[in-house]
This record gives sequence, structure tokens and C-alpha cells, in this order.
Amino acid sequence: MSESAPSLHLHTAYNPYPKCVFLQVTPRPSATSQGQFTLELNFRFNEQEKSLLNGQIRFGIKGGKLNLIVQQGKLIEPQFNSDVPFKLIDSSDQSTIWHLIAQTGQSTLKIDNSCSLATIEPTDESVKVNISYTINLADISITDITGLWRHDIHPNKHSILERKLAQFLWKQRLSPEISMIQLTSKALEVKKIDSPTTNVEPQHLADLHQLINNIYDIKTNNLLELIKIAGLNSKIDLAGGNFLGTELSGIELSGANLTHSNFRGANLTDADLSEAILSYTRFSGADLSGAYLGNANLQQADFYRSSLALANLIGADLRGANLQEVNLTQTNLSGALVQGSKFGNNEGMTPEIQTNLLERGAIFPEE
Repeated sequence: MSESAPSLHLHTAYNPYPKCVFLQVTPRPSATSQGQFTLELNFRFNEQEKSLLNGQIRFGIKGGKLNLIVQQGKLIEPQFNSDVPFKLIDSSDQSTIWHLIAQTGQSTLKIDNSCSLATIEPTDESVKVNISYTINLADISITDITGLWRHDIHPNKHSILERKLAQFLWKQRLSPEISMIQLTSKALEVKKIDSPTTNVEPQHLADLHQLINNIYDIKTNNLLELIKIAGLNSKIDLAGGNFLGTELSGIELSGANLTHSNFRGANLTDADLSEAILSYTRFSGADLSGAYLGNANLQQADFYRSSLALANLIGADLRGANLQEVNLTQTNLSGALVQGSKFGNNEGMTPEIQTNLLERGAIFPEE
């Protein structure tokens, strides 16, 4: 091969929702090694508005994966600046995946930044580079809905319809990728895609409209019944949901994936959330008195000013969770992982319990 790197040209730029996710990549010759080039990435995340049926929704994302694939080349140095919130989760000579996730309680990612993405050494003059951003249903956050139903809707119905809208948006518009860039060594006409290329089938829109009316009019507010009516899977489709102020007393959601959900102010008394995935979930102000959370994944969860009185958290993973000003009266924390968990001003906390938690790696504010 020539000692100089082949020129790379933009072939495809796919940013159909540029306010929500926007990627731009610029290849530059490496400053340190001949024959190599560095990819400079500009990226933006924010909220996007979209018309749907007779209303309007605003949405953003809570996370996702940035994927880099190289053909006829080798990845030398996947990298990110330390101030960029991407976490490397998988890397090889030809591909790299980074994960990005919002902090607990953050409804959407709001970032405008740039960085060096990776250094690439071509192994052939026909080198190709593909960069894409992919999300799953749990990553979608609908932050505002107008015109789709009346404002007197019960919080339980609102939470399920919101997840159904997120699922509809994800299936119809946001997968397999929400943003994608292709670079090739051949100078071809640039294919810029500013809007999705597929149209939603009218029948799918009609079905969604009918479902919204059915759930609004039905007499029950029982969440599990509403989940069935909406055609959702309670184990996997509720992740990332907004359950603000919902009535979930005694509900059985053991083993469900509820990561990055919002249960602020919800009534979860005597709920069965054992072995559920509740990482990065917000419970501030919620009532979880008597709840069963045995072996649940509660990493980075926020329980600020909630009640866990009489709750069972045996074997739960509470690493990095916020339990400040939480009612812990007769709470069972036996075998729970508490490294990095924050406690303080807890009703029901005794000196003996505090000493035990400190020995297990919990954090208490200095007096």
C-alpha cells in the first residue's frame, strides 16, 4: 500500500431526526502516523417534536449504542475524550461499540459535543467506514403529548399509552438505526436522507388511534389489565416508562425489565418487584412500604425521600443507589450489595445498622 492513507468521502448521511440524534464524522490524516487517519465526531442529542394522528409528541432518548465498523481497514485506537460520556463495551480490529446512558432522573440526553472517535489504518484502497447510532425501546423517552387524549386521563392509563406510543415510534421510525454515516474511498454522489424513507401504513395509524380510544374509555385502571389491552409484554416493554404518580399497590412485576423508568410519587406498597431490573430507575417520593425487592437490580436507583418501611431487599444490588432521607423502618437489607450507596437522615436507622452498612461499603455524609 501507499504510505499515505486513501482519501475517504462521505457516501451516506442519515439523520432523519436531527434534533434528537445528529452525527457528523470528518476523517483527517493522522498527525502521528503516515497511512492512518483519525475520525473526528460531532454529535448532538436533544428533544424532537413530531406530529402523530391529531396531536403532537415530543421525544428524546435516554441512551443507545454508537457502532463503528471498518472494512478493508484496521482499528488502531478506539478513543474518546474523558469528558465525553460514552463507555467502551466491545472492541476488535474491525468494530467497536460504545454505550451512552443518561443519569438517573434525567429524562433525555442533552449533549452538543465533538471528539476524536478512532484511528484507522487502511489495509486496502477500498476502505469503508460505517458509523451508526442504535437504540432500543427502553431508550425512548416521550416528554410531552398534546392532542391525543384529554387531560383527565388516569396516571396508569397515561403510562401505558405513553409506552405504546414509544413502541410505535420505535418500530415505525427509529430502528434499525436512528442515525448513520457511511464513508468510502470512492467519490460518489452523497446520499443525504433527511427524513425516513418508509411511510407508516394507514391501518397501523388507525389501529393506534382505536387503541388510544379503547384504553381511555375502558373502566379499569388496573395496570396489568391495561398492559394486556395495549398488547405490551410486562416483562420487557415497560423499561424506560414514565409511571409518575401511578397506583401500583400490590402489583406483581417480578423479573420485569424496568430499567431507567420513572416511578416518582408512585404507590408501590406491597408490590412484588423481586429480581426485576430497576437500574437507573427513579423512585423519589414513592411509597414502597412492604414491597418485595429481593435480588432486584437497583444499581444507581434514586430512592430520595421515598419509603421502604417493611420492604424486603434481601440480596438486592443497591450499588451506587441514593437512599438519602428514605424511611428504612424495619427494612430488610440482608445480603444486599451497598458499595457506594448513599444513606443519611434515614428514619428507622440505628447505630448498629449504620455501622454494618459502613462495613459493607455504604456512604454516609460527614456530620
